[in-house]
Amino acid sequence: MMVAELGLPRPLTAELLHRHMETVRGKKIVIRSATPRMLEAGLCGLWIAVAGEDFERIYHAPTASRVHRQQFINHEYGHMILNQEKELLSAERIALLAPLIPLDAIAHALARSRFTDEQEALAEAIGDQLALIMLSDGPKIALGLRTGFGQVL
Repeated sequence: MMVAELGLPRPLTAELLHRHMETVRGKKIVIRSATPRMLEAGLCGLWIAVAGEDFERIYHAPTASRVHRQQFINHEYGHMILNQEKELLSAERIALLAPLIPLDAIAHALARSRFTDEQEALAEAIGDQLALIMLSDGPKIALGLRTGFGQVL
């Protein structure tokens, strides 16, 4: 499923995109800053789904820039949109990266550093498309939607 087929709400904001992706995935998506262990492992973005849980996780490298933060998240959404098979990671590996995830669960994770250049480029291109939509919709949000008579709806 590609971006044009997502039926994104417009004008698109980061919050609306998050809610829409939860609808697409059929579960909550919890977004958090990466832990020191994740950063030490060289991750700047990580998507984790644990079997039996009703939510998925996205971790991103900490940044003071809202735009940069959103681009990390958009990249992980790109992987979700591509609906790539998640890589099976051992419970021990997950415990090192995210120690609060139950060890006895079957864990699947998409770690940005583990994909081919083509997969990463596709996820990044989708993330860029999402960012461009939000950027182009920004003035519509600031000005409000208007009728032909200039009245705000």
